[in-house]
Amino acid sequence: MAPTTQNRVAAVTGGAGGIGSATVARLRAAGWQVAILDRDMDLARKIAAETGGVAHEIDLADGNSIRSAADWVEANMGPVEALACVAAHLENPHNPQDQDPDEWEAILKVNLTGTFKTLNAFGNPMRQRGKGAIVTVGSITSTNSSPLMAYGPTKAGIINMTQNFAVAWGREGVRLNVVHPGPTRTPAVEASYARGERSPDVMIRQTALGRLVMPEEVANAIHFLLSDEAAAITGIEMTVDSGTRATGLWSLYGGVPDNNAG
Repeated sequence: MAPTTQNRVAAVTGGAGGIGSATVARLRAAGWQVAILDRDMDLARKIAAETGGVAHEIDLADGNSIRSAADWVEANMGPVEALACVAAHLENPHNPQDQDPDEWEAILKVNLTGTFKTLNAFGNPMRQRGKGAIVTVGSITSTNSSPLMAYGPTKAGIINMTQNFAVAWGREGVRLNVVHPGPTRTPAVEASYARGERSPDVMIRQTALGRLVMPEEVANAIHFLLSDEAAAITGIEMTVDSGTRATGLWSLYGGVPDNNAG
């Protein structure tokens, strides 16, 4: 019989955001006790009330905040067996010459340094207990060129970082994998559509499935990789993008077929 998730503890950074809150809901549905970690405590408390999770503050730009959150979860909820690193500093598209230097530093501090510190703060107790699973959230922008000049490189760094940790900690019982979301209809992206910074129609044309990704679909992948069903999986990248990466060069040949039937 597979181990039950009842009373096992999972933590989700960025747990109040679109993919984060969907991950919280998915883990709760599977029986996990879930720490919802976010800077936006009003929204985190709302998600906690809706899902039965527990809200606590974290700021990935602050190493002390990360350590404090990890200590709080361990002391108040129990040993953390699963961690989803969803929190990130987002970015709007622009040319490299237009990069704001302060935003560059902020994105690196949160997405790269913050993730590194989060992995250590939550992962070292897992190592000591000889058991744990971690999923970092990358992006399809980490694997190709895009106008996200700081965000994409930090997500590329997360791939290498996750694989480094996966090998370093594998024989200590801790697994690490990366999930790469494609164009996902999170509240933040929907707001970007409303401001005219992105076009959902343009993005849809670049997908093999002819639709964008829903946050719940990314959450399903995260849940699987955190679950005992993925016990032999570590160091991999899993893409959830409606086939965006697969379309590759199709745009050079007239684009993805609308319908091959008939």
